[in-house]
Amino acid sequence: MSRRRKIEIKASELECYDKLVAELSKREEFADFDVETLHIWAYECYEQELKGVDKALRNLDRWLAAHRNEIYLTNFQGERLLCKQELAKALGITRPTLDRWLKSTWLKYCCDHSRTEDIIYYYSADAIKSALEEYLVKDR
Repeated sequence: MSRRRKIEIKASELECYDKLVAELSKREEFADFDVETLHIWAYECYEQELKGVDKALRNLDRWLAAHRNEIYLTNFQGERLLCKQELAKALGITRPTLDRWLKSTWLKYCCDHSRTEDIIYYYSADAIKSALEEYLVKDR
């Protein structure tokens, strides 16, 4: 999901300022407004930057190696599934950071839907790893 950045400029900096003030003064709701306080806002959509991805990938590799002998959930392709709590620990990031990352377009499709009987969302470790590696390649 893309984020929105607010851009604000003073209306007095625009070439059309006089025309804008003239138009607004014709309207009843702007009869007593202070023209010096007139600002214009615009919202720019942008994709959130993921910070510390290379470190998170190293942490994921170490975590998967350290926990390889444990019993764990897999999907139909045999890929290891992690819940959000495990994934945050494996990547070495906090849950709020993980939630922001999961909303990004890079990790949007890493949720595994093969375990629909649970109300817990699971994420494929392989899909997360490949998506983060792809992000690093794009970022360079």
